[in-house]
Amino acid sequence: MLAQKTRYAIRAMQHLADRHGQGPIQLTEIAERQNIPAKFLTVILSELSRAGLIDSQRGKDGGYWLALAPQEISYGDLVRLVRGSVALVPCASRNAHETCKNCVPEAECRTRALMLQVRDATAELLDGIRLSDPIELAPPASHEAEPS
Repeated sequence: MLAQKTRYAIRAMQHLADRHGQGPIQLTEIAERQNIPAKFLTVILSELSRAGLIDSQRGKDGGYWLALAPQEISYGDLVRLVRGSVALVPCASRNAHETCKNCVPEAECRTRALMLQVRDATAELLDGIRLSDPIELAPPASHEAEPS
């Protein structure tokens, strides 16, 4: 699953993409509209700023805005930046590969082989969708227990 930090970063960037070209957007607006704790949002926006995805201006009329056009930023970019990888397990990561502890050798691991396929499909999907792309909303999940 995506960590809360990654989900917050995506929602903040979606908010800024929706308001692209409208000038600086105040942190309080993003926090309130996206239901993100302001202190945590400050840390996330600082990280996104250091990565060159957003710019900011201090002061009464200050705020945050995208440093790049929404069509230049993919969801894959965001996930990799905040999470480090789109892979579900460290042995399937391209950029942050680590051999799993307490596992069989990688050359013999069918779980790793499966997770490499999942990583590639996930990366293809996330890299193909930009902040500028419309995303159709899905109905809320049923609260009935589903088979796992």
